[in-house]
Amino acid sequence: MTNVSHNEYYLNSELVELVKQVTYKPNWKIYVAYEVADDGAGGWHLFIISSTDDSLNPSWAIRVRHGFLIPPASYNRDTWASWVFDRIRDVETHEAAEFFRINNVREFAPHHGNGENPYIVWHVGDYATANKSSGDD
Repeated sequence: MTNVSHNEYYLNSELVELVKQVTYKPNWKIYVAYEVADDGAGGWHLFIISSTDDSLNPSWAIRVRHGFLIPPASYNRDTWASWVFDRIRDVETHEAAEFFRINNVREFAPHHGNGENPYIVWHVGDYATANKSSGDD
């Protein structure tokens, strides 16, 4: 086995070329980049920058960068296309959970706190959880 540093692991060129050809909504950007967090975790990511209204203040337009770690897989073109599409659906699920309300309460507000997965649909049990900001514990 060849000793390769974590930032040199092979990135599937078919995925890179596919991502360059993807278009979605106006003002959304999709790209691949290498990034390591302060704690040393990370690697190659698919980044999706969404352009949407702010769910807490709809008069503001915001752009949000969503990062997804790319699995070190040898998928074929169609499987990579499906994987990218699923990540876009994750972002859309996140945004739907941001905006969906019952009696003005965000029932399924994404969990933004450190260590949370903001792409899972959570049924929110309290207002404090629903209003955590990105990076809150």
